[in-house]
Amino acid sequence: MAVSRQVCPFHADEDILGVAAGGTDGSLTFTCPRGTGHVQPGPHTWLQVLQPEGLPGIDGYAAELGLASELPAALGQYKGSWIEYGVVERAYALRCPGDFAAIVGRYGHKAVEPKQYTASAFLAGVLGVLSKRGTVLYHLGPATGRWSYNVTISWWSVAPAPDWDSARLSWADSGDDSVSYIPGAHGQ
Repeated sequence: MAVSRQVCPFHADEDILGVAAGGTDGSLTFTCPRGTGHVQPGPHTWLQVLQPEGLPGIDGYAAELGLASELPAALGQYKGSWIEYGVVERAYALRCPGDFAAIVGRYGHKAVEPKQYTASAFLAGVLGVLSKRGTVLYHLGPATGRWSYNVTISWWSVAPAPDWDSARLSWADSGDDSVSYIPGAHGQ
């Protein structure tokens, strides 16, 4: 069951109601409307991805895979831009192919077979935890290309925060719509 309210990590007196993130996995986004007091100027938004019962957090399987450093490193190659989730996933998969294959083997992937909780949800959840810790930056934005079945999707960056209006790389604009990085994907 999703927690539908959270407190802004920067303003203990700001109770935030979560809204559906636009996908079918039950993820919620929370936005503190205050314009000051956050790591970056303006409102602060974070993501809560639902995880099945008993799934380890950043200190479990994610820690075994070194995701606290590997995901920011994959993002770091795009420093100065907001990156749509699918581009982040592909960058991580190309950086750590064996680990990505293990994650897909454990959780599956929508490109292989439709499932409620997939490798993508797992990785996005870890990115959400890293965002709450200030390791990576999160922005909700439009879903494109093979991810467009979602209305909106997470976009990620490393500090300093790029300009949202001019520094974005979407899946559709990345120049590679291939799913060949996903073990067992249809159309590989």
